[in-house]
Amino acid sequence: MSVCAAGKIRILLSTGCGEIRGRILRLLPALRVDAELCRAQGRDIPALLSERAYDAVILPQGEFELAGDIARHSEAAVLLLCEKGELDDAQAACLPLGIAAAEYDELERVLPLLLSECTKLRVLRLQANTLRRKLSDTRLVSRAKLLLMTRLNMSEEEAHKFIEKTAMSTGAKRGEVAQNIIRTYEE
Repeated sequence: MSVCAAGKIRILLSTGCGEIRGRILRLLPALRVDAELCRAQGRDIPALLSERAYDAVILPQGEFELAGDIARHSEAAVLLLCEKGELDDAQAACLPLGIAAAEYDELERVLPLLLSECTKLRVLRLQANTLRRKLSDTRLVSRAKLLLMTRLNMSEEEAHKFIEKTAMSTGAKRGEVAQNIIRTYEE
């Protein structure tokens, strides 16, 4: 599973997790994953997430509240690491929030799954962004067509053809043409 083409997987690791950074770094080459691993204190993590996108955040069980906040307000996958014997209780609390939980000793088994999910989430985010842009362009074009119909007495078909023809002749995108029409006729 190589994700180099999509860029590095960014993992934010709480300093409260102890010394698992070295274990993660040793696992990454075998997984053939290009990853960037950053460490921060729990209290600094929300600010870091607001400044830069991370694919995953790994926290200790003691930072459960922070894990919940991240799961609710961020697009990052969240993994909560638990001490031996505390996993069942943690999973019961984590599952409804969309947080993965595992014991520290399970890191070798869980990390590949986490990275796989990060890759899938990244693809889904890219698809969602593409759909948002298309929806936005469609709304702009509809608004521009309405302006052409009301201000220039064009039919819907004529307005549509005008936008399409202008886009093709100028090499601009339909959304850009629509924005220019909106600027011209809404001012």
